[in-house]
Amino acid sequence: MRPTLRIAIAIEKTLRSPFWFGFWVTVILWMIATTNLFKLTDFGRNTSLDALTKLYPYESLYPDNSAFFVFVNIDDNSLKTLGQWPWPRQISAKLIDKISHSGAAVIGVDVLFAERDRFSPDNLSQSLGISKKEIAAIGALNGDKMLGDIVKETPTVLAFALSNQKINNKETLPSHFVLMGDPPQNLLNAHALIQPISELEFAKGVGFVNTNKTEGMIRETPILAQFKDNFFPSLALDMLRVAQGASNHVMKQSELGESILIKTGQLNIKTNDEGSFIFHHGHTDRFAQIPASEILSNKTFDLKNKIVIIGASAAGLGDIHSSNLEDDIPGPLFHLQLMDQVLSERFITYHIFYDRLIFLFCAGISILFSFITLRVAYRYVLIAIPSIAVLLIFLSVERFLHAGFIFNTPIALLLLFSGSMTTYFNQIAQKIILGRAVEKDIADAKDVQTTLFPAPDSISNVSGGVIPYKSLSGDFIDYFKVGNKICFIEGDVSGKGIPSALLMARSVALFRLFARHNLTADAIAKRINDELYSHGTADKFVTSVMGWYDMEKQELTFVNCGHNPVLLLDESGHKLFDQTSPPLGVVGKEDFSPSIVTLAYTPLSVLYIVTDGISEAMIKVTKDKEQEIGMEGLLRITQKQTTLSAIERAKQTLALIRSQKLRATDDATILVIMYEEIASEASPSKNENQS
Repeated sequence: MRPTLRIAIAIEKTLRSPFWFGFWVTVILWMIATTNLFKLTDFGRNTSLDALTKLYPYESLYPDNSAFFVFVNIDDNSLKTLGQWPWPRQISAKLIDKISHSGAAVIGVDVLFAERDRFSPDNLSQSLGISKKEIAAIGALNGDKMLGDIVKETPTVLAFALSNQKINNKETLPSHFVLMGDPPQNLLNAHALIQPISELEFAKGVGFVNTNKTEGMIRETPILAQFKDNFFPSLALDMLRVAQGASNHVMKQSELGESILIKTGQLNIKTNDEGSFIFHHGHTDRFAQIPASEILSNKTFDLKNKIVIIGASAAGLGDIHSSNLEDDIPGPLFHLQLMDQVLSERFITYHIFYDRLIFLFCAGISILFSFITLRVAYRYVLIAIPSIAVLLIFLSVERFLHAGFIFNTPIALLLLFSGSMTTYFNQIAQKIILGRAVEKDIADAKDVQTTLFPAPDSISNVSGGVIPYKSLSGDFIDYFKVGNKICFIEGDVSGKGIPSALLMARSVALFRLFARHNLTADAIAKRINDELYSHGTADKFVTSVMGWYDMEKQELTFVNCGHNPVLLLDESGHKLFDQTSPPLGVVGKEDFSPSIVTLAYTPLSVLYIVTDGISEAMIKVTKDKEQEIGMEGLLRITQKQTTLSAIERAKQTLALIRSQKLRATDDATILVIMYEEIASEASPSKNENQS
């Protein structure tokens, strides 16, 4: 056998086996999650963080520290008042100076001063084409130098940017980091630094302003990065150092290597192993905001011991971002959120090892319950799996609230449900496929079953029909000529479905066999009873009326074996024959003795034989009440059929069932036998009489 064929057979067997299908789905999903293929675990972890943040915003869990922070906002009104951006460096210098004189503990500037002031003497000389002496004569100030002097004398932390492009710049930025132990291996590693101009090199601190965005929002941000052999802090981190008057940051890895610990002054800070700080976002409207234009006005502000950050919210300056809680947030507010969390010692962490351990646990539980699903009632699985899921969700929430730990709950839940649910739905799919196959088989059986019944017009004076209550009928009729006799039978098999249909077919076959041997009606009934009793089951029996109509003697003889009464219409009116023998297949041959009824048939004689599907059909008597029509109802129907043929009488009666004027509750069957003479072979023709 070819290997490809073997693989195809193995796959086909797996798909057909609910357990193995669920097993492999779980294993493959676990492998994808464990290896983070398609960033599945990142998606799950982010989803957990987003959901928990929306349920428990930062300010709902921790004391309000917003009074320590102020955002000096370069907003649209400030640009309108002070002119388009970038402002002359003199304005920036005055802004920082005024904030410093207001008592600020630290001033962070979330603006890059990587290029010289466009209004500096050098730039003016070049752009206007005049000498620097002439520039000096008209009183042009060196804004870069002015800003540098202010920065040197104030607790200012400037911004720089990490770049992936190679830039020929001087490495003049101080690191302010002391490393304890081995250096971290997974830090953000820059190729170059976009740093402030040389006039600003004496600033008290400097930090990068790069952020991480996933799915268009900021959930975490690096606060520690590496350039060559040096380590650098983010703007927010270095602002905390300067605010405390600390000279350095002390950094070391945790014992398990899952996080990096940073000590800045009196503050202990935890990041993940990549040096990123994970946000527990709150609503940013809790932070005080002052337009930069108001700071530069004649107004006075008390900023004593405040942590102040200068940045932009103006739409044209492009520093607007989103969190998992809010949209359209100015970048500086993310720095304030970070520092607020640090002051509250609120650190969000996750550990890949714990994620994988939980994944393995959930996958194992899933496979176990996939196995159990096939052997116990599924309702127990429906109780157990959700209970474990609720426990996992509770644990996830509890760990987030009390330890800041993020479980990858969505992927864990996916693994937990994957095996059992896949097995369950595979079972359902198999049942559906099997059911459709059975439905097709039943439809085919129904087509075969109809061939067992005679055509309604096969004999002029005899007709009948069957309306199955469901797909297959347990009722049956048969009639055919044997010489001058019309042999007939109508029966009703107990139960429904395929077993009853098979017993019906067997009963018809036995009747045809014995009737053609010219046996009497009671003898035929005994033979059929013996066969059904000897080879049948205790819960299956047949009610039946069988006999023959001798057209030569004009006699009709029948045997009723547990069936409905037989209705006779003739010139005297109507008569019900309700004497019956036991149903076929119930008692043994020694106890079975059917009674024969013989009638003298006249030209007005009509015999109706019906199953209980007609006599027990329901008719509405009031809006909310129904009742059975009974044999009396059948009589009322037949009394309106005096001018109809046998086939028309049968069709009309069954049509009442099909039209829903009567509501059937079982298979509905009718057999109609009318008087008919035998045409004499010796009788002259019309032409011969005329001659």
